[in-house]
Amino acid sequence: MDVKDKTIFITGGADGIGLATAKKLLFEGANVVIYSLDVDKVKNENLDSDKVLILKGNVRFRNQVKKAMKKAIKKFGSVDVLINNAGVAKRENFLETDNKDWDFIFDVNVKGIFICTQEFINLGKSKMDKRERMVVNIASGVGIYGSAGLAVYSASKAAVINISQSLNDELKDENVKLVAVCPGSTDTKMFQKLFPSKSAHHTPEQVAEVIYKTIIGEIKPDDRLIVDVFQHTR
Repeated sequence: MDVKDKTIFITGGADGIGLATAKKLLFEGANVVIYSLDVDKVKNENLDSDKVLILKGNVRFRNQVKKAMKKAIKKFGSVDVLINNAGVAKRENFLETDNKDWDFIFDVNVKGIFICTQEFINLGKSKMDKRERMVVNIASGVGIYGSAGLAVYSASKAAVINISQSLNDELKDENVKLVAVCPGSTDTKMFQKLFPSKSAHHTPEQVAEVIYKTIIGEIKPDDRLIVDVFQHTR
């Protein structure tokens, strides 16, 4: 897909991988919707106001997502690509994990994708006339093989991979393609908080480049519908 003048909706787009991806896509000529709880973070960014729409909202609440999608369509006329990037993590011993932590991580990382993808598809049925669309779900390397201390986060990212595989087949008639992009450790505030003494494998800009190349078809997913960022940043 050529991203020029296409509209790309990015959840968790105010920092880290989301913001780096927004900047890359703007540079390549796309319209970008940054959807985040922390929109104040982008106030000092030099973004083209004609090509970007910044909306505050929570992926866990359908009414907020629906309103944001409608605002995006009102401004740009369509939403062609959804990047489900919003995510949370907590590093803790599995036996000390409580229901509250489990529910919050799955609410954001999995339910958020469920809600955002449904709203993206349903709005598109009336607005997009079956043109090609795409959902890029940001999973993780730990969704492929789990990590100690991150059992719940790993499980949530495995679910992201699985729902991408399931929906890619289910939504063929809607002309929607899905793919799961799996970064390794990436130098974001979340990673720094989880692993203050470790160095990350990727920068947000490296991951953003992989996401962009996946959207335009230069990078193809494997037969699991996974794009492993490690394989494309060496």
